[in-house]
Amino acid sequence: MRKPAEPRVISMRLLLSLSTVAMLAVTMTAVFGVTERNSRRALQQELETRLLLEARHLALLSSDALLTDFPELTLCPIVTEMLQDRPELAMAVVVDHDGNVQGHPDVRQLGQPIAQLGRFTRYETRVRLNAGEELLLSDHLLAAQVPARHAGGQVVGSVLVAENRGHIDAVLARTRKQVALVAAVLLLFGAALALVAVQRLLAPLATIREGLRRIGDGDLDTPIAFRSRTELGLLASTINTMADQIKRSQKIARAREREVIKTQSEVIHTLGEVVENRSQETGGHIDRVAEGAALLARLAGLPRPQCELLRMAAPMHDVGKIAIGDAILHKPGKLSDEEFATMQTHASIGADILSQSERPIFRAAAVIAGHHHERWDGRGYPNQLAGEDIHIFGRIVSIVDVFDALTSDRCYRPAMPLEKALGIMQEGRGTQFDPELLDLFMAHFGEFARLTEVINRERETPVDCSEVTGKQQPEPETVTV
Repeated sequence: MRKPAEPRVISMRLLLSLSTVAMLAVTMTAVFGVTERNSRRALQQELETRLLLEARHLALLSSDALLTDFPELTLCPIVTEMLQDRPELAMAVVVDHDGNVQGHPDVRQLGQPIAQLGRFTRYETRVRLNAGEELLLSDHLLAAQVPARHAGGQVVGSVLVAENRGHIDAVLARTRKQVALVAAVLLLFGAALALVAVQRLLAPLATIREGLRRIGDGDLDTPIAFRSRTELGLLASTINTMADQIKRSQKIARAREREVIKTQSEVIHTLGEVVENRSQETGGHIDRVAEGAALLARLAGLPRPQCELLRMAAPMHDVGKIAIGDAILHKPGKLSDEEFATMQTHASIGADILSQSERPIFRAAAVIAGHHHERWDGRGYPNQLAGEDIHIFGRIVSIVDVFDALTSDRCYRPAMPLEKALGIMQEGRGTQFDPELLDLFMAHFGEFARLTEVINRERETPVDCSEVTGKQQPEPETVTV
């Protein structure tokens, strides 16, 4: 029989590992996004603050120079040096109170209004501004405009310091690379930790699963060797307790089953003895048939449970004789055709009686009762079955029953000599008896003889012939029992 394929199992290790890595990746992505947003905000605020400080510093340096006759002589070098020292600055300009350029790295711009000023718009910032200060924004620049005041507080001009907005993106790009590198390292490290954690988590599960498999296969003696104070340890302990309870329950159930089987066997044996005593057969007949049938079944290769079932059921093979009248059952002479037909009904009667039960022993006994008088050639009774249509239990009991009938003392005749009995049995090979089973019987006849001797010695029951004293029944022309 083809073994059914096991269902495809999804690896919990793979699922947990992927889930953990995915969770780590989502977490790192979220952290990276928040970090970049906060970094941009911090860099923006830092840039604005620095621009204001640069502009205020330039305004402080420019306030006195703007009151001189030639302020450009002082302011142009200051602005030029400032741009050289601060390469991140894109523009530094000083204008007077009329809005004309007085300090510029390009001297051609001196005395002119600031050409780029119209491109700027006012920009709302979170940085605290002093009076007159503004942050301005264009497409590419972020600028701080600060008034230049004289010592007395008079506004004498203003300064404009600007920085490329792309500087923030460049700083963020460098930061992003660094954060991405750190995130990748952390992700790999987290994935490795996740794999180790999953392995440690699932190792106990594998142990528990193996323990459950052993329990499912019937091994209740090997406990799950996993002890821990975690929930998994508690689960393993619970499973071990359950296995012990199942073991105790099975022990009780087996004891009860043995008691039931013993009771059934005793009932069958008792009924068999009742029939045996009523038929005035030699004491021990049902025991010899039962043990001989079990021995022949073992020799034929039947499984041990089947041999035991046959041994317990065989004593009921002639239970149907309980319905046969004493005039026929105890008749010392040869039966008439009508009487013999009545006698033959005991096989079907026994099968009908025993088949009322669903118990395996009684079902087997019903088969034996109905089949043990069938013949291999199909000329038996009650159903004229032939060959292997006859149940093997019936074929086995037929051989040992006939042999015991021929070699045992009966009230109407003494036991037949062994050689003659074996000769009659051999004549029935292939006609009355299954040839292979009969060959096994003959090949191991010594075992059957020793078995019969042991049973007879244990029984030592004399035959009561008081009702048929002085009557001698002739030997049968054919073997019928």
